[in-house]
Amino acid sequence: MTVRTVLRMGDPRLLQPATPVTAFGTSELAGLVTDLFDTMTARGGVGIAAPQIGVGLQVVLFGFERSERYPDAPPVPRTVLLNPVLT
Repeated sequence: MTVRTVLRMGDPRLLQPATPVTAFGTSELAGLVTDLFDTMTARGGVGIAAPQIGVGLQVVLFGFERSERYPDAPPVPRTVLLNPVLT
């Protein structure tokens, strides 16, 4: 389990556009996803994006079984989004 440092608001890296993921199915991408889940869980979060840990890729994760922050919320399946497009 690798828990990474979460960047704070005001860090200039958070203002940089993230790069699309182009290499799928790699051990590096799998490791990043694992680190994101570990970091999110350790921080009590329900979602996190790769730029928040200093990785400039378009990777977003969210989901939880039980949340201390949102105790009445129903579970949300763990979900990984690569190169999401919001419309």
